Amino acid sequence: MMFKLAAIDDLLTNLGDHVDFATIAKKEADLGVQHFEYNVDAGSTTYFGENGYLVERLSNGLGTPVAKELDPAQVKSLGTDYIAGKLSLAEAVKDLAAAGCEAWTANLKRNIIDFAGPEGKIIVAIEF
Repeated sequence: MMFKLAAIDDLLTNLGDHVDFATIAKKEADLGVQHFEYNVDAGSTTYFGENGYLVERLSNGLGTPVAKELDPAQVKSLGTDYIAGKLSLAEAVKDLAAAGCEAWTANLKRNIIDFAGPEGKIIVAIEF
């Protein structure tokens, strides 16, 4: 299934800022997204589908410099709140950047998000 960035944008706009991540994941998977990677510093997202199909958003305007000091406990707490819908994407980006999180990857088939620090090292993996 081939999805377009416009379809993802419409979906996220319709769901609103504080929807739980499981709902977002289900709806994006219905579009054909299998997983996505979000880069905190750049504010960019790469969405992956089947057969190597991908769609990139170069920036969503939320790019935030990442703190040099890593706080794994804070990343876990913030990641949990983001997945539960307690934080909007903008809030999560700002707070996770301050905690040293550089990226996250959501696997929509396995229902897990890996939050990563420097050099892509996974800090915490949280199921949704």
